[in-house]
Amino acid sequence: MILFVIYALIKAPNGARHALMRICLVLIGAGAVGNMIDRLTTEYVVDFFYFRLINFPIFNVADIYVTVACALLIISILFIYKEDDLAFLKLGGK
Repeated sequence: MILFVIYALIKAPNGARHALMRICLVLIGAGAVGNMIDRLTTEYVVDFFYFRLINFPIFNVADIYVTVACALLIISILFIYKEDDLAFLKLGGK
């Protein structure tokens, strides 16, 4: 996942049109790195947020980054970006 994020950030055009996508990719990468650091140092991911009122699963900041960024990325791909805007993700293409 981290390699894909790096690849997409390198290939993504600079400019306001792709700013939201770049932000989402950075958040996904940051969440992945945060969880990976926990895995490497403690052999498990440390979760510390828990909401008793709604009995929601326990989570951490890295999980928030990944979840929010993926939701924003899906919404932006469905409603903002067109197929031509995502052409830079094709392997071997421009």
